[in-house]
Amino acid sequence: MKYSEINCQQAQILIMGKIDGELPAEENRILDEHLAVCSKCKYEYERFVQLKKGTSEMKFEILPEVQWDAYWDQVYNKIERGIGWILFSIGFILVASFWGYQALEGFFMDPKQPTILKIGVGALTLGLIFLFVSVLREKLMVKKVDKYRSVQR
Repeated sequence: MKYSEINCQQAQILIMGKIDGELPAEENRILDEHLAVCSKCKYEYERFVQLKKGTSEMKFEILPEVQWDAYWDQVYNKIERGIGWILFSIGFILVASFWGYQALEGFFMDPKQPTILKIGVGALTLGLIFLFVSVLREKLMVKKVDKYRSVQR
């Protein structure tokens, strides 16, 4: 493939590969030929190189623990997180219950099955779903405050 065989749109795709360091040698050579004669693509390539350089040098400042503590002391933030967990739990329970019902629909619709067994299986399924949500929430909460989580055995 020679320069005349690629257009600017194809060069844009190759530019992304070159910037990410994923371009094979042959395509890299073809792109270099194109950039040598196409000022528009060369300008775009230089802009993307500068963008990648700027973003790779960017550092995020870590918020001090004191500020995080002050953040969580505010009532709105506590309520917001609590409501979020409640909505997540309700949503997960509803979706998982629906999936459970769909999986056991034949069982629940079978008139030969005793009602007490249907109630028992339904309660068992709902109980498992509630326990799963409860244990998941507990594990996530404990993980945040576990002072021994970085200790390796």
